[in-house]
Amino acid sequence: KIERKRENKNPPLLFNLAELQNVCSKLFKISPDETLKIVQELYEKKLVTYPRTDARVLSTAVSKEIYKNIAGLRSYSAIGNAAEEILQMGSYKSIAKTRYVNDKQITDHYAIIPTGQGLNVLKSLSQTSQRVYETIVRRFLCIFCPPAVYQKVSLVSMIGKERFFSNFRILQEPGYLKVAGM
Repeated sequence: KIERKRENKNPPLLFNLAELQNVCSKLFKISPDETLKIVQELYEKKLVTYPRTDARVLSTAVSKEIYKNIAGLRSYSAIGNAAEEILQMGSYKSIAKTRYVNDKQITDHYAIIPTGQGLNVLKSLSQTSQRVYETIVRRFLCIFCPPAVYQKVSLVSMIGKERFFSNFRILQEPGYLKVAGM
């Protein structure tokens, strides 16, 4: 017996400091302190928004102006084409109605996102700082992309009187995973 089901996986929420530290620890093997130092430097160079935040969403006010952040990223070589596509799709226009914008979940500062400015400074930063920046940019752009779509297959086989169950997922449409690049 075979059962098939479509399953959508939405892009993850944006980075707060703790989440960014977790991801950077996994990806780049750097300590939470090191991540904080880097993201603080990115902030001081106007590349990202305020890093010491526990929110993983945007405020309504920021969401109304978000196209400026996206537009600024068009000239970011690592993934500028994705920013261009997002602007053309216009998905940012309805972002305020999604789970990525919620004023109630913000205490002082909204999530860490790229400002879309100061890209000329990037070359002068360390390789690790550039990678952390790219990680923040990719997570940010993901929220404007469609979900990844999987085909979930459940299989029940009978061998003699024994039942064997197997489940697997097949990626059908990469959606935001194309931008996530992790």
